[in-house]
Amino acid sequence: MTELIGIIALTLAGFATLTAVLTTLVYLIPVRAERARHISVNRPGRTFIIGLVNALFFGIVALFFSQGGDAGGLLALLILLVLLGIAFIGLTGLVLLLRQRFYPPHEESGHTLLAATSRTAAVLVAALLAPVIGWFILAPILLILGLGAGLIILTSRLSEKS
Repeated sequence: MTELIGIIALTLAGFATLTAVLTTLVYLIPVRAERARHISVNRPGRTFIIGLVNALFFGIVALFFSQGGDAGGLLALLILLVLLGIAFIGLTGLVLLLRQRFYPPHEESGHTLLAATSRTAAVLVAALLAPVIGWFILAPILLILGLGAGLIILTSRLSEKS
C-alpha cells in the first residue's frame, strides 16, 4: 500500500513539475518557443527525422559511455539530460500551438494568457501520462519532435551569429 501511495505522489509531483516547466519556458524563451511552433507546424516531417536521427545517434553514444564506469555513466547521463533540455525547448512550441487551438485569440473566454498556457501544458502532460498510449507512443513521438525542433532552432541561431 505504501508503494502505491509513493507512486501516486511521484506521478502527481511529476505532473505538476512538467506542467510548470513547460509553462515557464513559454515565457522565458518566447522567441524560440514561437519559432518552435512555426517549425513544428510547417515542417513536421523534417523535424521528426532530425529528432529521430539525433536521438538514435546520441542514444548510442550515451550507451557506449555508460559502459565506462562511473565517469562514463555520468557523461552518458549528461548527454541524455542535454537532449531532454533541447526537447523541452521544442515542446514549448507544441504548447503554443495547442494553446492557439484550445483558446483561439478571437474568443472571449475570460482566461488570461498565463492560465490558458498552464492549462494547455497540463493537458499535454496528462496526455503523456496516459498508460500505454501516452507512455509508449505519444511521449516518444513528441520528445523526438521536440528534439528536432529544438535542434533546428539552436543550430539556426548559431549559423545566424556566424
